Amino acid sequence: MNRLWYRKAATDWNSALPLGNGFMGAMCFGGTLIDRFQLNNDSIWWSGPRDRINPDAGKNIPVIRDLIRAGRISEAEDLANEAMCGIPEYQSHYEPLGDLFLIPEGKERIQILGIRQHWSGQLNRIEEIPDYKRQLDINTGIHTVSYTKDGVKHVRESFISYPDRVMAIKCQGTPLRIFAERGDQCEKVVKLSGNTLCMEGRTGCDGVRFCMVIRAVKGNPYIVGRTLHTDADAEILVASQTDFYSTDPVADAVRTLDEAEKLGYEMLKARHAADVQELMDRCTLEIECEDRSGIPTDERLKAVQDGGEDNGLVNLVFAYGRYLLISSSRPGSLPANLQGIWNDSFSPAWDSKYTININAQMNYWPAEVTGLSELHEPLFELIKRMVPNGKKAASEMYGARGWVAHHNTDIWGDCAPQDTWQAASYWQLGAAWLCLHILEHYRYTKDSGFMEEYLPIVKEAALFFEDTLITDEEGQLLVSPSVSPENTYVLENGEKGMMCEGASMDAQILYELFSGLIETGMISDEEKARYTAVLDKLPKPRISGNGNIMEWAKPYDEVEIGHRHISHLFALYPGKQFFDSECKDELLKAARVTIERRLSHGGGHTGWSRAWIINMWARLCDGEQCHENVMALIRKSMLPNLFDNHPPFQIDGNFGFVSGIAEMLLQSHEGEDRFLPALPREWASGKVTGLRSRSGRITDIEWKDGKIVSQIYY
Repeated sequence: MNRLWYRKAATDWNSALPLGNGFMGAMCFGGTLIDRFQLNNDSIWWSGPRDRINPDAGKNIPVIRDLIRAGRISEAEDLANEAMCGIPEYQSHYEPLGDLFLIPEGKERIQILGIRQHWSGQLNRIEEIPDYKRQLDINTGIHTVSYTKDGVKHVRESFISYPDRVMAIKCQGTPLRIFAERGDQCEKVVKLSGNTLCMEGRTGCDGVRFCMVIRAVKGNPYIVGRTLHTDADAEILVASQTDFYSTDPVADAVRTLDEAEKLGYEMLKARHAADVQELMDRCTLEIECEDRSGIPTDERLKAVQDGGEDNGLVNLVFAYGRYLLISSSRPGSLPANLQGIWNDSFSPAWDSKYTININAQMNYWPAEVTGLSELHEPLFELIKRMVPNGKKAASEMYGARGWVAHHNTDIWGDCAPQDTWQAASYWQLGAAWLCLHILEHYRYTKDSGFMEEYLPIVKEAALFFEDTLITDEEGQLLVSPSVSPENTYVLENGEKGMMCEGASMDAQILYELFSGLIETGMISDEEKARYTAVLDKLPKPRISGNGNIMEWAKPYDEVEIGHRHISHLFALYPGKQFFDSECKDELLKAARVTIERRLSHGGGHTGWSRAWIINMWARLCDGEQCHENVMALIRKSMLPNLFDNHPPFQIDGNFGFVSGIAEMLLQSHEGEDRFLPALPREWASGKVTGLRSRSGRITDIEWKDGKIVSQIYY
């Protein structure tokens, strides 16, 4: 059984365990004095949609281009911050729904009011209870806490159902007090009936209206003030809704609870478990290993972090990554953000939104290859929502047709530049990269109806660059202004710069975009001729005098050689341009030099960057380097609950870990399927089921002593 389990309650948020159904998420603490469920709703974001396009961008972008070409980088960057930056500077950010506290009756008196504010102190004290156990079964998405206290057996079981859009908690033990709090002083709590409480509010004056409705359906419930009381054995249902999805969030949430109550707890549980199990069973990994499932997860992690090996933990982290995508991205929901769906802060790191210069894309790298294709849909729906905003940005900022997005977006599909960080803010390739996911989904599914629906969006992303690419002295087509996310270079005079024309990654993404459109076979001859003309003039990947792939059009040195972004190897992974080139061998050799140079100077120091490196080594068919970096990610960038640590927590590393292992076991980017191309000797025997390839086939592979002994190809 794939499970995470522990002998004590969560000491902090990074030790709590996640539940989710795409729309709603919970971090489960499993406390004995107080049990806390920190809750999220995918559509609770600060503020509403806004037009943030800087009105002075259009007339100043040509000036910025001229300054960059003249080598006056500082002037270009200063002008960009004034003329290109969005107004206001920031997009919307993701916020928590609130906390649900379950307080078992006991000898200690627990003060309820202000509970969230004082949570980190005495109220979250961890009691030493010999038979305590909390676990998350990731095959079924069910969290369980059990312990004996003062002679009473306590059991709490919880899950968040996608089929029925409800959180359910079943409690056994002592009578409970149930209390909801958001902590921003803005929520309103009202009694809707004798067993139903509603907490509702709004994220700012023009923001999202939201609610959380809590109902006890067993346990002789009654309400005093804003506290729900039950007997020892109780069943609790929780629903949440916002006006992003519904014109009447409270009524909608109440209807959800009514329908769930009719089904009953056991039916809700069965429907939920079957839903998660079916998705989890589509792809499994079983590297042969010693059975250490009887050891708590945090102890296993500590043993590996102390230098040990545990192939079973690799199996678990692979399965867990798939579980996290299942829990944070479902058809009809918003896509997984920087933290999936789990966030406890009103001012989260990087706003917990969609960073689209790699992070949001990495979230979906494992979707197609590990059989979770429909979980890609929320990303495509976000792209649709971005297009009108992206067209406005293209027209007003660049005087261009088509659509453009910069390095961030939010719930509203905002495409104007986010913040004033020249190393990232004015990068123009966000829409282009996102559109590659549309092309990739089509490669895996062969769904012509899908491609016909989304083809205009991809064409419009290409049209923007047809209008805006500029020509250099060699006749090449370049993006300007641009950056190599999020890196800084040094000019010969010692001046540091970030903005440039012709970053290597730009051309590599555009190669995938224009060649991918041609590959669909769904374009006209005239369009094919146009796209081919652009492809012929895009800069080809170049190798520097040091033998590594050049990151910029000019041979600049990096300020930080071990930088977390390795953007100039996009053409290695997730792109494939190096493999399409006549200079394939030379480029792959230079790619190896590039990775080694990054790593030798401290690269891979963030979880997601290390995950990207696993995928790159897999494309280079170096199993030993893959294994070394798999173990490095677990040892250096994994929190007690197995969340990826940037730091702080970012979920992209969990997803990149899954895609990296899949890439080690099956590759199909060169037009044919290759099996076990990067198998390390440490994984001598094992089995993987359900890997998908771009041929449209599904593969189960079993190997022994590094050799395939069984393969089912269907």
